[in-house]
Amino acid sequence: MKKSKVLLGAAATLVIMSLVAGCGSGEKTAAQPQAGQQQAAGHAGHSQTMPKEDPMPFMKDMDKALQDAVKQVKAGQTMEAQKSAGQLVSTTEKVMPHMMDDALKDNLRKAAADIKDSVNSGKADPNALEGKMKAMQELMKQTTAHLQSMSH
Repeated sequence: MKKSKVLLGAAATLVIMSLVAGCGSGEKTAAQPQAGQQQAAGHAGHSQTMPKEDPMPFMKDMDKALQDAVKQVKAGQTMEAQKSAGQLVSTTEKVMPHMMDDALKDNLRKAAADIKDSVNSGKADPNALEGKMKAMQELMKQTTAHLQSMSH
């Protein structure tokens, strides 16, 4: 008798839980298309989604992180160089919302990740890293010019 009550209670609980879960997921899917429509409308007018903050301090931070990473690799300070390379990638991501040129975004993101990967490999060649640094600096100049040509 007790076993049947326990099984019946467990089955009832399972049914109730599945109904509650089903009702909750229906509300979420109904809300998602609205968010997608708002996002699509936001992309039509980039000025609405463009951050209000000035991206130039991020560019200075990016340059400092790049310089620090290269100096630290040359000095054999691997841990510090890894932190600086991580900060380089993080700062690069902060600049991305301010940019409109997708190709430049991709190149900048790839260059920062490439430097970080080189530093994190543990056996970073200072000469190869310096070449990557020069390429990154060129992209940063292009990015700065791009950002200055845009109105926020």
